[in-house]
Amino acid sequence: MKVQARIFIILISLVALLFVPRLFSMDYYMHMFVMSEIYAVLALSLALIVGFSGQVSMGHAAFYGIGAYVSALLSVNFGLSFWVTIWIAGFAAGLVSFMIGVLVLRLRGHFLAITTAFFGILVGLVFNNWIGVTNGPMGVAGIPRPAPLNLPGFTVAIQTRAHYYYLGLAFAVMVAFLVYRLVNSRIGNALIAIRENEELARSIGINAMAYKVLAFSIGGGLAGMAGSFYAHYILFISPVTFTVAESINMLVMIIFGGMSTLFGPILGAVFLTVLPEFLRMAGSLRLVIYGVALVVFIIWMPLGVWGSLKSFWLGRRQASLSEAGESQEHS
Repeated sequence: MKVQARIFIILISLVALLFVPRLFSMDYYMHMFVMSEIYAVLALSLALIVGFSGQVSMGHAAFYGIGAYVSALLSVNFGLSFWVTIWIAGFAAGLVSFMIGVLVLRLRGHFLAITTAFFGILVGLVFNNWIGVTNGPMGVAGIPRPAPLNLPGFTVAIQTRAHYYYLGLAFAVMVAFLVYRLVNSRIGNALIAIRENEELARSIGINAMAYKVLAFSIGGGLAGMAGSFYAHYILFISPVTFTVAESINMLVMIIFGGMSTLFGPILGAVFLTVLPEFLRMAGSLRLVIYGVALVVFIIWMPLGVWGSLKSFWLGRRQASLSEAGESQEHS
């Protein structure tokens, strides 16, 4: 696809997304869309670790929770604004992910997955038992909404779900742009080389450990910022949100959409956030239908939905070019 056509499609999609609150004005639908944006950021941050650098992480919800708790506690206890705490939360989660990455990223495969899962469990235990700071299972309540944002010429107040939707959309777009620039830079090329063959990447002078830790740190930092957004959207957090099961949910999203693509994790996050809600009408069978649908997609589309569609389109394009070349030779 040509660059101009790709830019045109992205712009049309963004314009369409701007009109979503007018088409779906009910709070129930807007809540699903806001949560889809949060999960889109989480899926993109995890795809940077799993999809582009090839490191399996089962503790991503821990960084999500660290960001949420840091932002919530700074706002509730010290009165700091969300516009400040979101950056502090991202830095704190990124710093923790850096330290964990230095310790565990020498492991590979299921050893790395199990170790990161244990880290996620450990963070959950801290949230539950450090009652003097986190309030334990009771969680943190009374988290303030983002303060009005003063821009040149006007003021933006975040009060309704539609306001959160637009804020989340801007957040998701900025994160997608950041990940896009990273993936299409020398850093991205190094990460992909490590994913494909780490030994070969090292043989040509790539510092595999440094790049893996960098991807792990950036992914953890972005997850922390998503946690901050979540805390100031829901206005209450508790340890039950940031479990290993939530990490698995994020992993399923990027597998479903296509972990080695940029748009795939976003598609997976939106689809797997909205689908369970629409399946509620199926009652007790909804989880069965949800599970069967996931298994079918994973079996028949191993590259993910977006990855399979992209592969199919490239195959058709290559076949048409081959046919055109053969027809010119015969003529």
